[in-house]
Amino acid sequence: MKQSPTNQWFQAYYRAGGKQADLVVHYDQAASYDGIAVAWGLTNKKDTVEECAAHCLRHMPGDIPGPFQQMPCNVFVYCPLEECWEPDAWHATKGDCWLKFSEAPAKPEVNVRGDLSRAVKERHPEAPPRVQWVSGVLLPPGVELTNGTWSPRVNW
Repeated sequence: MKQSPTNQWFQAYYRAGGKQADLVVHYDQAASYDGIAVAWGLTNKKDTVEECAAHCLRHMPGDIPGPFQQMPCNVFVYCPLEECWEPDAWHATKGDCWLKFSEAPAKPEVNVRGDLSRAVKERHPEAPPRVQWVSGVLLPPGVELTNGTWSPRVNW
């Protein structure tokens, strides 16, 4: 991953004097974006989605130990409710702030967005009717966020 084109772009951007804080925050309500976790959400609590975005803006490669410590943050996913449903084994609670790296942040891989699909509801009858997460990306000025693509997890 250190050699990925997007990570290489970030490294060149930093060397040229670019600042993470100069990137533009884009929010997507009722969406959960995929990505490689550079900060684990269950232990990274924030009071608001704006604080989560600010943490992503402050994150620099090497800040947090782990297998992906050399990756920048360009995606974040936040739980604004007392609990946020997800189809995996984790129990997400208010304030969970996942910091992630995506190879294509302007075209994010979307795990779920908006109303949950019939297939997801059939597999997970306990699921709420709508996605509870808020996701976002950091993009250079002038780069627009697209609708993205469905991730491999879309029908978990």
